[in-house]
Amino acid sequence: MSIFDVKIDQKFLKDLILLIFGVGLYILSVRIFVLPNFLASNGIAGFSVFINFVFKINPALTFFLVNIPLFLFGWKLLTKRELLLSIPGAVAMSLWMLIFEQLGITGFTFDQMIWAGIFDGFLSGIGAGLVVVSEGTFGGSLLLSRIMEDQWNFKIDRILFGIDVVVMMLSLLTYLALPNFATTLLSCFIFSKVTRFIGRETYRTALLTKIKKNLFEK
Repeated sequence: MSIFDVKIDQKFLKDLILLIFGVGLYILSVRIFVLPNFLASNGIAGFSVFINFVFKINPALTFFLVNIPLFLFGWKLLTKRELLLSIPGAVAMSLWMLIFEQLGITGFTFDQMIWAGIFDGFLSGIGAGLVVVSEGTFGGSLLLSRIMEDQWNFKIDRILFGIDVVVMMLSLLTYLALPNFATTLLSCFIFSKVTRFIGRETYRTALLTKIKKNLFEK
């Protein structure tokens, strides 16, 4: 069986399950760390929140509209397999939000906000990293970073963090308080590094080798 000349075999189904699980971890992090502690979302999701604040446009609509040109752009530059896996990834974002909402998952608040940023960075980064391993995306900034990585050899963590910095600056100028901005920026930096560590074996191997070397030298 194949769809758009992409073979739907056992590996594809395993990658699909991994992608949906990874998206679930990413959204779970938003529910339990970002929302209760009044942090900002990263990437295109954060941009959607900014547009909602300024123009009162539903974030889900903005996310959908921004993804349309990204998917059309990706159609020419990414493989059909990557794009085919990105469609359920984008759909899973909304479905996981509804599931966690129905389950009544509200999350944790911290007396020291920095812990929320640290935990969010790690958990959301693990989720996004698993999505990268599956060779899919969930749209938004991850889709854009995959395009730029594949076509122009940009580092995925630098692209993700660069997009987040722009979104955070817009948020700071409109609705985000400075402490929340700083914490969210820390979360975005951790997120970008963890995503690359989980999602890119060559980076993970090189980093672990460097750490081991430094330990033995001491």
